[in-house]
Amino acid sequence: MRLSVYVHIPYCLQRCRYCDFTTFEQSEIMPPQKYVDMVCAEIRSRQSFWPERELATLYFGGGTPSLLSSDLIVAICQELANVGFQRDETCETTIEINPATLTEEKLTGYLRAGFNRFSVGAQTFNDALLKMCGRKHNASDTRDTLRLLKRYQLNYSFDLLFALPGQTLQDLKLDLEDVAEFAPNHLSAYCLTVPESHPMSLGRPPEDEQVTMFDCIEDSLARNGLLKYEISNFARPGFESRHNLAYWRDISYWGIGLSSHSYARDFGNYGMRFWNPKALPEYGGQILQPDLPPAQREALAEHESLTDFCHMSLRIKLGLFEGALRAKFPRSIATVLPRLEKLVEQGLIAAIPTGWTLTQRGELLSNLVFGELTFLADALG
Repeated sequence: MRLSVYVHIPYCLQRCRYCDFTTFEQSEIMPPQKYVDMVCAEIRSRQSFWPERELATLYFGGGTPSLLSSDLIVAICQELANVGFQRDETCETTIEINPATLTEEKLTGYLRAGFNRFSVGAQTFNDALLKMCGRKHNASDTRDTLRLLKRYQLNYSFDLLFALPGQTLQDLKLDLEDVAEFAPNHLSAYCLTVPESHPMSLGRPPEDEQVTMFDCIEDSLARNGLLKYEISNFARPGFESRHNLAYWRDISYWGIGLSSHSYARDFGNYGMRFWNPKALPEYGGQILQPDLPPAQREALAEHESLTDFCHMSLRIKLGLFEGALRAKFPRSIATVLPRLEKLVEQGLIAAIPTGWTLTQRGELLSNLVFGELTFLADALG
């Protein structure tokens, strides 16, 4: 099975008010060349852990990877190739872009390096809401970026953020008109999620209106050929994010760079998760070590792996496959089936020929579903 690779680029124009990722304003962090040198050193140091040498997907996220010169992004791709990781034309190669950070020169560099998917952090086309979120770009910047990608006839996705403070259903409908105009192949629709104590929790639409907003998004996107394939993601058939599907389908992935997380599916009985530190000095001190400290590695126990498997599988429309569940967790199937049957009776999941999938009600109450399918060590006997 081919490997998926994620590269974290922690540079941003600004820190958005709702963001909880490990990112920094570009003026507050080391020069990009120095960070890229660290990433390349990590690649050389850790590459031998992975027996798979063909890449299924390569994803540059952040942060704002498009803030860096294309030469630096290409240098990371080249380092992966130098140590033996192969990409062919079937490898989904994605870079995240913020509006107003993409130039035609950068785009040409990405295309020469084999990038074939572009993810744009649009969020909303409402300038007042963008300003409230702390974004530096405006709606005109977003439209210019999307027009450039469209002119080159490229495969692009963008993010839509909703349930923002002060946002109305009519505001959302205007955003969806822009979505229809630019006709992306993929869209991620995220309901703003912040703690109750966060300043952006004030003035948000009530919960029933948030549900109406999401229904409006789903209906509008379906009319324009974008079908829901995961709780928050929509795509034209054949344009689903293969990189994200690797996370949801229990496939190994390697996270490179500051704070990145990795998962080795075939390590031990139930896989292993491991992660890089969030602080740059600590990250820089570890990159030449082939092994991470024990505190940054977790060999999964059966109940932890089973919980992850059920949660991730049910996020996608294809659902939880009974055959895969029985194959990986034969000892636990007698514990899992009664819980699944209970959720079917409650109308939160539906039994289908291949297994189970969330119902529309189950999507709205997914936290209840995932709570029922969270397993403790003593639950498995």
